Amino acid sequence: MGIRTTGCHHMAFVTNDMEETVKFYNGVLGFPIVVTLQLPDPDPFPGAVPGNLAGSRHYFFRISEQDTIAFFEFKDVEIAADNSLLGAGNHLAITVPSEGELQHAKSVLEENGIKVNSELDHGFCHSIYFEDPVNKIALEFATWQHPCDVAQPFLQDPEPVPAALAAIGSDVYGQHLLQYTPDGHGGAAR
Repeated sequence: MGIRTTGCHHMAFVTNDMEETVKFYNGVLGFPIVVTLQLPDPDPFPGAVPGNLAGSRHYFFRISEQDTIAFFEFKDVEIAADNSLLGAGNHLAITVPSEGELQHAKSVLEENGIKVNSELDHGFCHSIYFEDPVNKIALEFATWQHPCDVAQPFLQDPEPVPAALAAIGSDVYGQHLLQYTPDGHGGAAR
């Protein structure tokens, strides 16, 4: 039996300016910001995706009822036309509908000799990371653990860029701000 999926969890890209990225994706395109993360240093997920994520912001924008587009911010970095050279921007996350289906996907991969590089609990989703053995594309299967919508955003970045704070609203941001350190194990209270 194949792996049951329900869409694109997220496609991750790289930006060197989260403020302007928020202004475009939220302000111009109207995509709600539903997750804000400020990743700690050192990299909390070494080896999950290519590159070093230490200290980067990671924001998600809702592009459909279930799908998102995400950006990692690497300040002071020249963004090449092929941003996969920076690492994390070159991965596709595909939604699976449940924790049971995520574990089934892991079994299917392993039964077919495909190494699962990491299994991480991000707090808002639970993911397994692996590589397309033919094209060397970094892939992720993820299941949502939190609504991550306008009514119940997952907001962890304690100092969001001004455009994100304006888009979400400081009252809403303060109400939903989580005391959470992304660690790949579901986090812990700060």
